[in-house]
Order: sequence, then structure tokens, then C-alpha cells
Amino acid sequence: MKLKTLLFILFNWSILSAIGQNESFHRPNFQTKTSLVYYYFWEEDIDGSIVPSTLFTPFSLNRVILIDTLKSSKKCVIADSILRQEILKIGRNFSHKSQYSKKLHGGKLVFNAIYAENPQVVVYIKKDGRWKSSISNLVLHFESSQNDKIFYRSSGNTIYLQKNKSVSIQNNTYRVVSYFNPDNSGGKRENPYFQHVFAFTGEEISEEISQNLEQKAKRYLVFVNGYRGPKYDSHESRNEVYTNDRTNYWFKIDDRFIQRLKPDTTFYLDGSFSVKTSNHASKLKFGWSYIRSVNARSSKRKYLCLNQKCNPEGFDYRYSKGILVGKAFLNELHNTPKSYLTKDTIDIVCHSMGYAYTLGFLETIKESIILGKFYLIAPENAGYKGLDWNKFEEVWQYGSNLGLSTADALRYQDGVAPQTAVWGIEAQKSAHVGRIFSPENWPNKHFVHSHMIYSYDWIFDRIQKGQAGYIH
Repeated sequence: MKLKTLLFILFNWSILSAIGQNESFHRPNFQTKTSLVYYYFWEEDIDGSIVPSTLFTPFSLNRVILIDTLKSSKKCVIADSILRQEILKIGRNFSHKSQYSKKLHGGKLVFNAIYAENPQVVVYIKKDGRWKSSISNLVLHFESSQNDKIFYRSSGNTIYLQKNKSVSIQNNTYRVVSYFNPDNSGGKRENPYFQHVFAFTGEEISEEISQNLEQKAKRYLVFVNGYRGPKYDSHESRNEVYTNDRTNYWFKIDDRFIQRLKPDTTFYLDGSFSVKTSNHASKLKFGWSYIRSVNARSSKRKYLCLNQKCNPEGFDYRYSKGILVGKAFLNELHNTPKSYLTKDTIDIVCHSMGYAYTLGFLETIKESIILGKFYLIAPENAGYKGLDWNKFEEVWQYGSNLGLSTADALRYQDGVAPQTAVWGIEAQKSAHVGRIFSPENWPNKHFVHSHMIYSYDWIFDRIQKGQAGYIH
């Protein structure tokens, strides 16, 4: 029991001290770009018209969260802003419970929450002081005929505009507002005299559709981080797309990639999952490997101190979550009705656990994009799965030289993710695919430090233009 406690403490100390996660460490506010489930809120008058200035589209989440009207108290009254806050809390909670119960103002409000696997819309409508919720399709249809009142009529997955071809929607969400003049009998005419199309962000995009405008192809850079440390071991990825390094994971090396690659836009994905999904399988095994490695004597069998046994179940779990974030990313990529007509180029930088997550991500988006450059830094369990690397412009793996006849001493190897060749990379004959090893005289080599992203500035400081692995 004492040994287990010691190993657990050692794991937390070694990783925490390396990552530098302490209370004073500055963390910028996250910026969620998009998720799978879009939320709409509005209030309706007694005649069913939408009360002016009550329509909100405050956030997207990866959970479908609905009010359980059968289990909720009819006496429960909740302010609009409080309701939205509660839903956001549930959506961003790391608990895996499917049902949440919350007592408010003496009554009880019960929410049901499930993880989504495809783009969806959830609509919350307030009427007579009570909220009701439902799942909707991606296109919401509204009408306005008299007195400028707007009514919600239906939902579907197609945008219909007069004198334009219909547009099928598979990603993102839109509001179509059709305006009708009254006919001679006081009813509405058959066809609208005007139509607005709004994106989830509120941007009006009718002209783009009617003029058949196509988006200019862009180049994006995607960073996929790995394990964020034992403090967040149970806080696995929310599978959302961000526009900033919300945890300071990249220690500003992302700025160097951005400076070299000059993308149109940069995105960040979180590939952090429990140690149970890694080849260590547990914190205790990590601690034991650490002790044996840093104190190992010279021996032909010394590298066996490293946890190199493949954990396929853990890898596949992270891979499956990468598939989900790929669907969320397509919501961002296809952010206008006709954006699917243009293929953008994606460059990727992944680190550690982020490798498995990235493979799942690419499995989802590969038919919708052009594969650009792929930079793999200290990938975890790298030999288990891979892709056809010939489909990329470049593929470079950076890390320790474990397995070579000239391999560094055990104490200099990456023990967090013992390095092996990425699946299929050594079979490539291309001059744009290969492995790049840490420089022999690079000072920051250690069981932990050889793995951490802050130790990879040598990619920029030592690799010269024209050499293999140069970032450009």
C-alpha cells in the first residue's frame, strides 16, 4: 500500500512539475468556436408570436440537454438568464451522468442530457411563464405576415428560397424568415415577397445564396494537444473546437508554427484523456516505470523499463472521440450553406495523446478537405494505427530515438510516451515523409522532459531550411 501511494505521488509530482500547472499559472478564457449541438431560446406571446428581443443563440455544446417535463415541478419558475446558465453548466460538466436534477425557487427542474453524435438543434420556448424544450432539425423556418410579428413554423434540413435551388444542410444551423403580404381575404399569399437567411451567429447570408457565391479556399492550422496533467486526469476532452490555446498547453511553440506556416485561421483541439487510455494504463505503472528508468544500470534489457506494451482499447477510445470532434469541426468548416463546394487545406500539429485523437478527427474530415502538412511531436502509441501518408504534402515525426542501434541512454529517452515509428512511416520512400530525432547534444533530455512540448524548440532552432523536417 505504501509503494502504491509513493508511486501515485511520484506520478503527480513528476508530471505536475514538468507541466507547471499551479494556481498562479495564467490560463486565458476559452473561446469555443463550435460544437455539435446548437441552442436557441425565445419567448412566445399568447398568440404564438415571438416576443421581440427574446431570441438568443448563446452557445453550442456537445450534449443534447432537455427539460424532463414529467419529472419537473409545474411550480418551478426560473429566470431566462439563469436557465441558460444552468444548461451551460450541465453541458460543460465533466460528469458522465445522463440525468441531472436541480432544485430552483422551491420547485424542481429536471434535465435529461445525452451526448450527441451528429449535428443537432435544441429549441427552448417559453410560454405562459414555463419553458419547454425539443430537438429540432438544422434549419428553422419562421414567418411574418402582419404587424411585423414573427412565428416559428417548422424545421427541416433544407433551405428553400424563391427563384433559387434548394440547399440541403448537413452541418451548422440556419434561420429562414419568410415575409408574406396579405391576400384579398386577409390571409397570407402563397409565396413570400422577401426572405432572410441567418447563420447561428446572426450573420445575414441571403445574398450569398441568391448570387451563388462560392467561398475562396483557405488554409487552416489545427493544433491537437495531449495529456494536460494529473490534475485534469478525469477532465477528458469535451470534443469542442477552440480558437485559442485555452490552457497554455503549447508554451508558445504554437506561435512559431503559426509564424512559419502563416495559416488563414488557427484552431485548437483538446486530445487529453485519462492515463488509463495510454500505454501506461495507470498512474502506478507510470510511477514504477519512472523509478526503474531513472535508476537503471547499463544493461541490454534496460529499455524494458519503459512501458511499451500497446493499449489498443485506450487508443481506440481516443480515436472514437476524435471522430466526434471531426463532426464539430465540419460545422465550422461548412459555416455557410454552399461552403461544402470548396475544399480547404488543413495543416496539423499534434502532440502525445493527440495522435490517436487526430487520426479519428482526420477519418471524419478527410473527404471534405485537402490534406496538407502533418507534424507529429512525440506521438503516444504511434505504431498502432496510421494513415496513407502519401496523401499528405509532408509528414514528419519528431521525438526520441528509442529502438535505434545508436539510441540515447535510457535516462535520456522519452518515458512518458516511449517512441516508436508512426505506423507506416518507415515504409515511405518520399523525401517529404520521415522521422526526425532530438539532437544529440540537446540539453533537455530526461524521462519526462524529453516528452514535454517545451522541449521541442529545437525543431525551429536546429533544423535549417532545406533539411528534412524543416517547418515551412
